[in-house]
Parts: sequence; C-alpha cells; structure tokens
Amino acid sequence: MAFNKESNQRRFLFALDLDGTLLSNSATGEVHPKTEAAIKRAVKEGHIVSIITGRPWRSTMPVYEKLGLNAIVGNYNGAHIHNPADPFFIPTISYLDLNEVLYILGDEKVKKEISNYAIEGPDWVQLMHRDPNLEKVFGFNQATKFRESINLEKLPLKPTGIVFDAKPTTDVLELLTYLKRRYGDLGEFSSWSKGEGLSPVFDITSIGVDKGKVISLMMRYYNINIDDTVVMGDSYNDLSMYEIGNIGVAPANA
Repeated sequence: MAFNKESNQRRFLFALDLDGTLLSNSATGEVHPKTEAAIKRAVKEGHIVSIITGRPWRSTMPVYEKLGLNAIVGNYNGAHIHNPADPFFIPTISYLDLNEVLYILGDEKVKKEISNYAIEGPDWVQLMHRDPNLEKVFGFNQATKFRESINLEKLPLKPTGIVFDAKPTTDVLELLTYLKRRYGDLGEFSSWSKGEGLSPVFDITSIGVDKGKVISLMMRYYNINIDDTVVMGDSYNDLSMYEIGNIGVAPANA
C-alpha cells in the first residue's frame, strides 16, 4: 500500500484516457468543470493522475497544463512515455519499421477503408490531406516539421505511429480483428473515437506497445500498490489498461 510521504495518506494511481473519457468535447479539448475540480483535488492530495492516450504530446499538452498535472504521460498509446514535469525522467520511444507499415496500408482490404492517414514521429508529421476534424484532435500543424502531403522519398524510416481515419461505414471490430490476425507480428493495432458523430480512428504502433504497459511502469516508478490503481477508458485501445488496473471504469458512451 502506497502512502503520500507528507500526509501519510493512502495514494492512488488514476490512469485516464482522453477522447470519449476525460474530455467532454474532443474537438475543443473541453473538460467538464466537475471533472476538472476532482482531478485538481486528487493532484493536490498527492495522488498520481496520468493521461494515457492515442494522441501525440502536442495535442495532449493543453489538457495536461490546464489540469495542473505532474505525472508521467503515455502518448501514441504508450509508444512515447515521458514526464513533462520532470526533466530527469528519461523518455521511452518505440519506433515502427516504415516498410512494414506501408505493406500493411497497401493491403486491399485495409486500403478501401482508409479515408485519410498520417505518418508521424515526435516532431514531424506527413498528412495525406487536410481534415479539420482530424487536425483538431491531433494538432498536426503544430508539429515542428509538418507536410500537407506524404512524400515517401523524404520520410524518416522510423515513425512512432501511423494514424488513419476510417470511413463512417467501416465495421470497426471487423477491421481491427483482421489487422491483428493478419499483421499481428508487425505491429499493434487499436481503434478509438475522435468525437461523437465523427468517423473512427485507427492507429498502428510498434510491437509490444499498449496502454497497460504504461500503468505497469508507473506502479513501479511511483511505488503504487496494484490494488490502488484505477483506470478509465472508453474504446478498444483502452482494453489493455483494464487488464492491469485494479478498478476499471467506463463512461456511458463506451
């Protein structure tokens, strides 16, 4: 059982997904006032509140700062693990093999379900075509190196992740199952919602990357007991968190 050293109070780890969970509006990054107040209270009392999301850091940072968080963050579903509040924390970045990813995207069954896609690393993005709904969530144009087209001749070979927008008619579970069964040796696949009424997002990350592993790391790093872990998420990319955390909470929209 972990305790806050200053108050001797029992300390909990809260691992929170963003879109469809913590955010009441993904496009604007809005957090409900009651949620904001509860999180700020938890942080003040010494509990660990962490964001673990499929988003990159650039579109996570405004929420992190608004809530006054100071814990480890898992971006790209855990492909990028870092602590913005601690310059001495050594980040972990897991890269994809670009050739293998392009092989997956070239699959006819996959290709026909893709309406847009982006290839990116920690400070660069190449996007197939502009889309305000996708950009509101991912903040592509805030990347240090942003290209509004994908040029395979000028693309780093080690991206951290691939994000693709599916069509509104896409059967999410069917496509996700196909990707895992057909290409499970090349990457990790997940899907999540970028907002009510909007098309689903799929992402591809390196083998072994998932949100649950971020929680395992944090339990050791912060010396949190397994029984004192609470996870909250709403979609397929959150399933691994439920396998690790003691208490799993899903919102009504899950």
